[in-house]
Amino acid sequence: MNHMELMKCVLLLVFVSSVCEAVALPTCQWAHYKELSEKSKNLLERMGGQLPQKCLEGKNSSFPSFPKDVFIKAQNEDLVLVALETLSGVKNIFKNNHTLVKWESDSLALFRSLVFRQVRKLQECTGKKFQTAMEKPADSSTATLRSFFEKLEERLKEKEFSSCAWEIVRTELQGGLEELQTVLESKN
Repeated sequence: MNHMELMKCVLLLVFVSSVCEAVALPTCQWAHYKELSEKSKNLLERMGGQLPQKCLEGKNSSFPSFPKDVFIKAQNEDLVLVALETLSGVKNIFKNNHTLVKWESDSLALFRSLVFRQVRKLQECTGKKFQTAMEKPADSSTATLRSFFEKLEERLKEKEFSSCAWEIVRTELQGGLEELQTVLESKN
């Protein structure tokens, strides 16, 4: 093998190695998440439509409202972690029993699948950063979201996963996903 062939071989190996490394690294491209987030938000809206009148009374008295300032505070934090915390909370809520609510099963299944996929991809993007987010101060956006989802799940269980409880949860999460969508749309 002459010197020129050896150089070609080395360059080819470097190129192949670079491509393999690039493929192995997760990429967090907001355009992808914007699209999935929009689809998730629309599915959640279509699953139930307007909050039934009979459910309005229980909404104000016992269910927590989605923290309105959480994404504003997140501007100073890692937005990927805040998005991950939001979608992880949604994913965990929808693992609960929803047999008493009359949602279209295909839409529900697709919604859950999209949220699960977003969570998985965001976990790949954050890697070890997600572990450290669990240790953030109590006033951080991720801690605020974690607390909100815990309270929301408690109320859902207290109301024995009733149809109205699920509709209230759905509308609260719909508002949260709309806010997340707005933040994602403001990103490049």
